[in-house]
Amino acid sequence: MRIIILGRYSPYPPPRGACPGYLIEGQSTRILLDCGSGVLSRLQEHIPFWQLDAIILSHLHGDHMSDLWVYRYALDQARAEGKIGGPLPVWAPPDPPEVFQSLTYREAMEARSLSPGEELRIGEFGLNFFPARHSLSGVSMRISDGSKTLFYTGDTEYFGEVAIFAKGSHLLLAEATYREEDIIQGATGHMSAGQAARLAQEAQCSRLILTHIRPWYDPGSLLSEAQKLFPQSQLAQEGMRIEI
Repeated sequence: MRIIILGRYSPYPPPRGACPGYLIEGQSTRILLDCGSGVLSRLQEHIPFWQLDAIILSHLHGDHMSDLWVYRYALDQARAEGKIGGPLPVWAPPDPPEVFQSLTYREAMEARSLSPGEELRIGEFGLNFFPARHSLSGVSMRISDGSKTLFYTGDTEYFGEVAIFAKGSHLLLAEATYREEDIIQGATGHMSAGQAARLAQEAQCSRLILTHIRPWYDPGSLLSEAQKLFPQSQLAQEGMRIEI
């Protein structure tokens, strides 16, 4: 299993940056996790945009899905050229409904509802979905090829059950929106870098990649915060290719 970091920033990208997006590749399967601003352009640095098997969205905030509103035009053109035979499935929580419904576009893209507790099989990958605690309905997810496992938090606060969901994952891709001082001051809806590290430690993950970085924070300080608790922590870097 290979993960390519296409974008790491939220809630907006800095110059030459992109919002969350991650390409998951196996031997014969390609899945895009989230598709925020700048991700479609970045995706095409690695594969033709029409060569995906599915898109999975953790939730429907714009920083995680806004590029789909132009991706659908690209896929519509690819369909007209005979490059795809049917709509690309986009799996996502259905809230808010008007945003979810907008993801279905002609014969190019088809929105499919996703809820915590569901299991999917997409090519060689098995996916399990878990509830997230965020300001909008969302999911965390566990993705396995039968040998290696990735756990992606999506956007969520830290809570005890997440460590159970992520238990034993080879790679934890976790949001690190806040600093510990933000949590102390009452920030909610996301994790700090320190909480992401705590999650990696409690879940006995092999490796932690910090993502969902605020562009006005110093990434190095977030990494230092995480490494104090979990030395195997790394920062997501756009273009990074991770083999697990």
